[in-house]
Amino acid sequence: RRHFVTVAEGAERLGPEAIMAVVESWAAGSARTATAAEPSVEVPFSATSLRYRSDPRAPVRVDAGRDRYAYVDSHGGQVLGIGPGGLDRFFEAVRAWHRWFDVSAGSVRRARAVTGAVNVAFLFLLLTGPVLWLPRPVTKRSLAGVLLLRREAKGAWRDLNWHQVAGIWSSLPLVVIVATGVTMSYPAVGDRVYPVVGQAVRVERWLGEVGVGMVGGGAVGPPDLATALAGAEAWAPGWRTLILNVPRADDAEVRVEVRRGRAGQPQRNGVLTVDAAGGTVTEWESFADDTPGRRGQQFLRFSHTGEYWGLAGQLLAGLFSLMAALMVWTGLSLAIRRLRRFTRYRRVLRG
Repeated sequence: RRHFVTVAEGAERLGPEAIMAVVESWAAGSARTATAAEPSVEVPFSATSLRYRSDPRAPVRVDAGRDRYAYVDSHGGQVLGIGPGGLDRFFEAVRAWHRWFDVSAGSVRRARAVTGAVNVAFLFLLLTGPVLWLPRPVTKRSLAGVLLLRREAKGAWRDLNWHQVAGIWSSLPLVVIVATGVTMSYPAVGDRVYPVVGQAVRVERWLGEVGVGMVGGGAVGPPDLATALAGAEAWAPGWRTLILNVPRADDAEVRVEVRRGRAGQPQRNGVLTVDAAGGTVTEWESFADDTPGRRGQQFLRFSHTGEYWGLAGQLLAGLFSLMAALMVWTGLSLAIRRLRRFTRYRRVLRG
């Protein structure tokens, strides 16, 4: 959002070709004027996709492969920023730590074996823990002790109360998060789960009137990205993000990814195939058109992070992850307290 600009009423947007030319020219100029304090951008900057947002103030993100991009003012024709920046690299490092402890490429398989085993162990604790937390006998007062926080609790009693309350309220969501993580840790498990889940997931055929197949026709000619983009915008009202994949010079079609929701909501997204010369939509591939295995894979992948259910799902997944950290901290605290009591008891016996 720091790259949002004020757009004058009636201002015309630059075409995709013009935006790519702006980035290429800027990258070449940066290489000529590079200094030790401001090193040059790697050239050539060959665009592979352009990402448009529905908000007219938002810049167009021009990607060059997976690891380079630039933000461009689509009305003023200025490069506003390049990436990946420090924040991108930070999150990439956190993700690498989360998945395989950010080890070198040669050690990734062994590291993932460790994280996979930890996932399974955590799943076992989540499935058995609620059985231990259930009070005996079950009464209204005893249930309140494991369902509600007690402000007056101190020391070990407080740790036990926090551990039980966090565990009871978060056990089911955490089972979902951890179980989906297990399917990613062990592909053999996922291969058996994906088809089953894919058939069970209810999907939404956005715009409903069109499925896989030809929905129009157009003349074959040289790629006209502006026409293809306009055709995609007209065919998919209510879009949130459009990702225009740059075709080769001899391609007759352009693929445009349409996102009505967020990136992690595949059930709301799809891919258009647009005639590169006439801008006519020739094919629409929705989430419902994927194979059951592919739908299941996408569902489990984005259920793990909560993204499948949008921003609310992500926030809840983050909250329950924090509660898992609280359970670990209070569990360690209780274990240390027990160890200290055991050590003191042994000293008394020896004395």
